[in-house]
Amino acid sequence: MELGKRNKLIAKRYAPQGMYLEDAKGNEVLLPNSRLPKGHKVDEEMEVFVYRDSEERLIASLQMPVAEVRDFAVLEAKQNTSFGTFMDWGLDKQILVPFKEQNNPMLEGSLYGVYIYIDALSERLVASGRLERFVEKEPNDLEIGAEANLLLIEKTELGFLAIADNRYRGQIYHNEIFEPLKVGDKVKAHIRKVREDGKVDFLVQAMGVQNIEVNAQRILTRLEKDGGFLALNDKSSPEEIKDKLSMSKKTFKKAVGTLYKQRLINIDDKGLSLNK
Repeated sequence: MELGKRNKLIAKRYAPQGMYLEDAKGNEVLLPNSRLPKGHKVDEEMEVFVYRDSEERLIASLQMPVAEVRDFAVLEAKQNTSFGTFMDWGLDKQILVPFKEQNNPMLEGSLYGVYIYIDALSERLVASGRLERFVEKEPNDLEIGAEANLLLIEKTELGFLAIADNRYRGQIYHNEIFEPLKVGDKVKAHIRKVREDGKVDFLVQAMGVQNIEVNAQRILTRLEKDGGFLALNDKSSPEEIKDKLSMSKKTFKKAVGTLYKQRLINIDDKGLSLNK
């Protein structure tokens, strides 16, 4: 049975306070009556989240948090107290970020990137906003162009800071973002550069030939939707292209070149048209 994780356990016996569940080693945990589904039978398997209640007793819940132990997440600060900030993570019992685990005081109602872990002394589930303690400092297995899953944790003047693949840090830049994004979003991106400090620069758009193919298809789809004509060409401003197609002018020109070579479109001073 693993604290702070989803566990598949067997319903073993009823008690006045609820149902006791058991793992393969015979360890038990209570699923209280208030959370016990109707009609569940002894010896049936249940997937539950195991954590500690307000009295620090092990408890099972059918509610699932947005993140588990050893996960990075973006959570909302709900209440400041004399010993830390409680965050909403999807359970009735909120998770605490102690003051010592905050880089700056957290504001109620704001979103913050945190890391979920088990405090070694109290064995309580807690969260930390000091993410630099938990990311890989020198990820050495990264390849330029490889895909990564990003969690956007903070918006800055340059762009967004992100945690990639629940392992390492990186960022994407505003001038390379061509779709609406916000803190807490999860997006797929490609590694553009690995810096000496271990941080990674990402591109939300795919790289190389794959990028041209994807965006060429996007232009074709827009042409078909607009009756076969699109008032854009290589003289159009980057702002016009971004507004209509959510891509950079450089990507647009490469995609248009691909379509033209394949004789799928015509280009003139007015714009692009499908080659019928």
